[in-house]
Amino acid sequence: MIEKKFLETIKEYGLFEPGDIVLVAVSGGVDSTALLHLLEANREALKVSLHIAHLNHLLRKGDAELDVRFVEGLAQKLNLPVTVEAVDVAALAKQEKMGIEEAARLARYDFFERTAGKIGANKIAVAHTADDNIETFLMRLLRGAGLKGLCGIPPKRGPIIRPMIKTWRREIEDYVGALKLVPRRDHTNYESKYMRNSVRLKLVPQLKIYNLNIKEIILQTILLLTEDSLYLEKKAAEALAEIRKTSGTGEVKLDPGRLKKVESAIQGHLLRLAVERVKGDLNQLSFRHIRDILDKIDSTEKWELHLPGGIFAAGSKDELSISRERSQERECREFKYSLTIPGRLELAEIGRSFGCEFAEKLDKNSGPDTAYVDYSVLGKELVVRSKLPGDRFVPLGVKGTKKLQDFFVDEKIPVEARDGVPVIESGGKIIWLAGQRLDDRAKVTEKTKRIVKLEIK
Repeated sequence: MIEKKFLETIKEYGLFEPGDIVLVAVSGGVDSTALLHLLEANREALKVSLHIAHLNHLLRKGDAELDVRFVEGLAQKLNLPVTVEAVDVAALAKQEKMGIEEAARLARYDFFERTAGKIGANKIAVAHTADDNIETFLMRLLRGAGLKGLCGIPPKRGPIIRPMIKTWRREIEDYVGALKLVPRRDHTNYESKYMRNSVRLKLVPQLKIYNLNIKEIILQTILLLTEDSLYLEKKAAEALAEIRKTSGTGEVKLDPGRLKKVESAIQGHLLRLAVERVKGDLNQLSFRHIRDILDKIDSTEKWELHLPGGIFAAGSKDELSISRERSQERECREFKYSLTIPGRLELAEIGRSFGCEFAEKLDKNSGPDTAYVDYSVLGKELVVRSKLPGDRFVPLGVKGTKKLQDFFVDEKIPVEARDGVPVIESGGKIIWLAGQRLDDRAKVTEKTKRIVKLEIK
């Protein structure tokens, strides 16, 4: 049954061509072990050659070394070449100021791409399953993703292919058991402090209370959303070609008047496509960013917005520009970002980064660049922005509100440094003047049930 579904997925999405050299990502866990054996069992029929790749993240000490030995044993048993490499993911996460999960993913795909280049592989097979797909859907739904994000994990993207994307984990467990294999078990997969694990171990079982077939329903929803997304992207590309004034390296210029005449359902997709063509991806770009641009379209004055990744949107009555170059007319360090919890973003204007995550308890040894707030007082998202005229907040330990301007004066913060102090806002009120003072209304108390850690670096 699993082999039939495996081959049907390959055929449906055209994942292989005769003569492909396939780099198989193998962690040693049940999913990648199954992927390797399914590919090996059908290698001759598919007319492909295989090469195993394994990355040691240096996170699990002795267990990680046993993983390496297990994968090398599989390679020897199947008489396949193998490339093994180690990367200190914890150090990478600290260096790049990102979470462990994000750093691990970055390290893995960098390793896969480098190894594929060395051996001449044109395909990289990874072991994402149907369960991974619905977990990704739910994670993105919780973070507030749009249509494209809710399409889940694609069966293929560039050289990356996922032959088991329609296969359930229970089918994989049965297959590996029938082969009498004993894959490695990563105990971190059972730690709910990681978002994906929490969704898999807590949220999905809860959803099953309402419908036992919830996973199948979500998977069908993903497929339907993907069809809709592909259609809207096609329409957005056609509309972009019609309203684009010029397009060069690092810049796309649009006619705002013609943009307003495009169907509202297409406008957002069109702008996302324009940003993607300049930036190369849509990482950290949110609904709010696109909405901010659309809200400015009717302005008769010149305006400018900062988007994630060093991208600028600037407009006037006659032109809308998406570019990597900031307008020379504006030199002030204005910025505004939004993100959900957990999350991290770079504040390019001031050369710093901001991150937020859930915490089990307060660390009393934390410095001024870290703050802990009560999750229940927050809104749907956090806004990280530069100060605005008239800003007020309630400094911790003070009764009543105070103007930021007065606070800066009282704390003897130099005028030239004030634009570089991020204001963290949620639910329409300031909760932290980053690195300076927490708002008293957001403080953690004995009644606090969930804590959020805020950090500026």
